[in-house]
Amino acid sequence: MPTMVNINLENKDKVLIILSKARNGITIDFEEIKIVKEYINNSLVGTSKLLHFLNPKTYAIWDSRIHRYITGKQTSYGIDNIKTYIEYLSKIRCISAMDGYTELHQKIAMNFDYVIEPSRVMEIIMFQTDRQLKS
Repeated sequence: MPTMVNINLENKDKVLIILSKARNGITIDFEEIKIVKEYINNSLVGTSKLLHFLNPKTYAIWDSRIHRYITGKQTSYGIDNIKTYIEYLSKIRCISAMDGYTELHQKIAMNFDYVIEPSRVMEIIMFQTDRQLKS
């Protein structure tokens, strides 16, 4: 069940500047993600969702299924590791630049009524793979 967002209003001006950067396509760094994470329940999952909705081209959603797929861990231990999330985003950029990726993207994108970004395509693949492995 999703967690209710509890917003920490300290540093709100700094957070708004960081979120504006993210929305405008400027990649935010470890420290900036940490500040946003502290603002939103200290949750990297919640932070990733907010960043994704602000800029789906740059930021992918990070949740327990994706974490399990990426790390192989059966628990959520380490899910709030910002470094792992940043590495995940970097790998998505690398994979989407590989030969053959466009064909895979098109096969998945044709099942949606809206434009989806590479981050969303790869998230869907990981999410569904984890779901099938767990059932």
